[in-house]
Amino acid sequence: MNIMMLQRWFIKLLTPALISAVITAFVSISIIYEQQQNRKALQYNNMSIKSRQLAEWLDTNFSIINNVLLEVEPITQGCDNTVLFELRSLMFNVAPVVEIGIVDKNGILTCTSWQKHNYSIQVQVPPDTYGLRFSGPVTVEYMKQPAFVLARTLKDGSEVNALVRMSWLHNQLKNYSSELGFTGLIDSDTGEAIVLNGHYSKPRQKQYLPIDDDKIVQAYFDNHREQIAAYSPLATLPGLSIVISDEKRLLIDDQPLLSPTWIAIIIILWAALCAAFNSLFSYFTDTGHQLRNALKREEFINYYQPIISNADKKIVGVEVLMRWQHPIEGFKSPITFIPEAEEKGYLNRMTSQQLKKGYRDLQSTIEQDPSFIVTINISASHLLSSYAIDEFIRYKALIPGLTLEVTEDVLIDDANKTIRAAFTALNQAGIKIAIDDFGTGYCGLSYLSQLPVTYLKADKSFIASAGTDAMNAHVLEMIVSLAKNLGLIIIAEGVETIEQSQSLDELKVELHQGWLYSKALPIDDLYSLLDQHDVIIQ
Repeated sequence: MNIMMLQRWFIKLLTPALISAVITAFVSISIIYEQQQNRKALQYNNMSIKSRQLAEWLDTNFSIINNVLLEVEPITQGCDNTVLFELRSLMFNVAPVVEIGIVDKNGILTCTSWQKHNYSIQVQVPPDTYGLRFSGPVTVEYMKQPAFVLARTLKDGSEVNALVRMSWLHNQLKNYSSELGFTGLIDSDTGEAIVLNGHYSKPRQKQYLPIDDDKIVQAYFDNHREQIAAYSPLATLPGLSIVISDEKRLLIDDQPLLSPTWIAIIIILWAALCAAFNSLFSYFTDTGHQLRNALKREEFINYYQPIISNADKKIVGVEVLMRWQHPIEGFKSPITFIPEAEEKGYLNRMTSQQLKKGYRDLQSTIEQDPSFIVTINISASHLLSSYAIDEFIRYKALIPGLTLEVTEDVLIDDANKTIRAAFTALNQAGIKIAIDDFGTGYCGLSYLSQLPVTYLKADKSFIASAGTDAMNAHVLEMIVSLAKNLGLIIIAEGVETIEQSQSLDELKVELHQGWLYSKALPIDDLYSLLDQHDVIIQ
């Protein structure tokens, strides 16, 4: 194979793989990008769900507290035992609340669920607003600890409020962030943290404020890290929002680009594309077109395997075997192109060239020995072609020992009248028929006795068992006996050892063919062998 042929071979082999690799790489990049976008969307969604769930949980608790504060409306001013009992009873309904208090319209804390204050405690004057409001965290002076205050202004301008434990709020936030993230209850307008778990930081850009709806922000924060934050405002207190944030690299970048499933899909995609492009490449290179060109350029050449007379070990004939000297793929055996050639309707023309070259190559030998056996393999397509039959008959005049090899499946197709008529015409022209690979098909005695068969070519699997106790050895003996009873000549194919030859000699098998004597040879090598006085093995 020269450099040009090698280059073409590599192009044919690698082109589909390279094209498939490029497309697969593009698809893989698209998948990776889509995976990252989906992963980002999933993480965004998960964080949004967490912030919304936490906001709803706080809304639920704050709504309960609001409902408790609404029940204080009928309570009159003062802080007698009835009021204290009422406040304490309400406080026990909500676990986060440590105290319920009443502030008069002048901002004086007059009564708490703990006790009546005998001295004035000045706090903020209740604003003239309706609805639940918050303040805090504030330090309750008499409790000396911070608290989160929820309050409502009553009809008379006084205020009822509830002190929520800061520890309770912290506990609600602590399970929602990693070591590098944070969870917070923040002011919706300013973004300032009111209750915090983790290291709080704000996005450098302020476009996310005010927080009036659920939103996701991915940006660089004041801590110089790229983070993702999910914000959810509270429904009960729109001035407050929940924020859950974590570092982007923890959420997205540290995960594998492709899952094992996608890797398997990409491998399958590459393999499928290779197969598809290989088919497409084969289509464009078109074997039928190659076969037509090969016929025009006469790329099909003959090789000849000697047939040996067992009696004197001389060459008495040859089997003509076709080979293809492909310009790209090099030397090709028949099994790689004969089936397709038959399918595409080129086999008869190829056989015509084979006969022409065979006669030209063997002319001198045939002239010296007209009985020299020349066998060629044919198929049902030849027997169905009147042109092929006529051509065989014409070459019979040039090659008296012309023998056509057919397989058993062709012989038993007696339902096809054209085939039976072809055998009749060939028999009348004196052309001998050999059954190839006999014993591997389903040819019965009736066919052997009715059809013009001269030779049985025993399959090599039986020859390999000659001289052994294997079942095939007994089958070979039966085949030999059958041939003798029907007056047929046995040609033993695939003889590879002297022991096989001796066993066949004991069975009185007349003709041998196989690597023990010679492989299939080009014509020049065949004549070199013939020049050795026709003797193959002494």
